[in-house]
Amino acid sequence: MKKIVLIDLDNTIIDFNECARHSIMGIFEDLGFHYDENVFETFITENVKIWKRLELGEIDKPYLRANRWNIILGKLGIEYDGTIIEERFENGVAKGAYPVEYAYELLEYLYKKYDIYVVSNGFRFVQESRVKIGNYDKYFKELFLSEDIGIQKPDIRFFDYCYEKIGCPPKEDLILIGDSLSADIQGGINFNVETIWFNKNNEPQNDTIKPTYTVNHLKEIEEIL
Repeated sequence: MKKIVLIDLDNTIIDFNECARHSIMGIFEDLGFHYDENVFETFITENVKIWKRLELGEIDKPYLRANRWNIILGKLGIEYDGTIIEERFENGVAKGAYPVEYAYELLEYLYKKYDIYVVSNGFRFVQESRVKIGNYDKYFKELFLSEDIGIQKPDIRFFDYCYEKIGCPPKEDLILIGDSLSADIQGGINFNVETIWFNKNNEPQNDTIKPTYTVNHLKEIEEIL
């Protein structure tokens, strides 16, 4: 029987997209820039690309912070210092704790049965702020953040660090839940634990990265655990 749940935050428990949308809309309004859905879609596209590079170890977080919004603004044809927007963007996201549908209900369910640990590549101050604002902290034993560990998911060294901190229980006692095939599910596979892929957007199954379980709604996890 499972005893420990490792769970991702962004777009698994906290709706990062909604946090980002509100932050971007506020920034664009303050700066007098035109905002429409193309702005957000461009952000999502370029943000996914740059985070994939981070996962692969091609770049580090200082590079991401220095370049993410310059890349996005370039795609949008807006001339402005992206590093200024980056700081404002992160501060805005840190104030948003919008839950993914059924997130609180799932945490209540899991909390009664398992020890829950967060495993996240997100920025420390952003994650800590949102966990506190949303009163998620009462559910978690600890937050394992790549910024503190110095290694990103899916690198097995990230999970080795978490495993040691947890006390090296039998790996069959662990299960990992996350929305990202490349970061969460591949990380769980690298670490040799069972995984649950939260496939909220009904993406096609991947032939190379195969989760133990796949769900399209968080409530379905209760049927597994």
